[in-house]
Amino acid sequence: MWNDNTGLNNSERVLQCMLALFAIFAIAFFFSGCKKQERAPIVDEPDPDILVERPDALVPKWLPGDYPHIALVLGAGYETEETSLPVKEFLAEEFGLAEDGGLIETYFFPDEYLNGKRIKVSFLTDTLKDKNIIGLVLLSAPDRTYYALMDLMESGISYPVWSIFPVTYNTDEILGTECGSFFVLDYKEYVDGEASDQDSMLMDDLVNGAKKYGGNIGDILTPVIHYIKKTADAVNNPYSPSDAAEYLLKAYAEVFSNCTLNRFIEPESSLPALNHYVLGIYK
Repeated sequence: MWNDNTGLNNSERVLQCMLALFAIFAIAFFFSGCKKQERAPIVDEPDPDILVERPDALVPKWLPGDYPHIALVLGAGYETEETSLPVKEFLAEEFGLAEDGGLIETYFFPDEYLNGKRIKVSFLTDTLKDKNIIGLVLLSAPDRTYYALMDLMESGISYPVWSIFPVTYNTDEILGTECGSFFVLDYKEYVDGEASDQDSMLMDDLVNGAKKYGGNIGDILTPVIHYIKKTADAVNNPYSPSDAAEYLLKAYAEVFSNCTLNRFIEPESSLPALNHYVLGIYK
């Protein structure tokens, strides 16, 4: 009978095989663990339940482009660089100036208007001819500007003219400004509780060159410019002054805590004007 030289019985051999297998698995697990340790650890990984948002990028108010412009002519009270610069800076930031690819072209009334010298009637017509214009805004236009408005109308312009806080001294100037404009806007300051409907009949209560508007003129101009842009293509369905007044009142109501927008009452006829409104601001 063959003898087993190892001297091991069957139980011992089974145990020896099991220990060998265990050693093999242990070595494999060890090297597998070492491999995993070579992986770069994840640092500052957010909790999956936490929503991480990136800050919104600042959206520019306007982008340069080759599109029609709105002409804005500065008049009484804006003759110097000191008084006109804040207006131009506001327009440059909000809408962009034409020279920078923006929306607004700025001009100044010439000295013959502001200093009471000989009036050059064709000033507006000569300045704006051959320009790609969708609207004209006259800010604090000097007296007798209605002559220039008539000449502009006769030249066949198709865009609206807005006269904002014009300097007028008599009924003829008021009627001439109304006739040459799509919309005329005056303003009046009121004390709380003071009626605004009948006061608009009184010439002395309007700001007819005697007092410059003291608030932020950007608050006044912004809705006007937006309205011109909004209605620029409304050729087949033109907007009316009453539509504009409704639009402006909603816009101004968000700026002024208490304001009204009433039709101007013609001094002689006591009839409400068709396109002339008075912005009443309560203090």
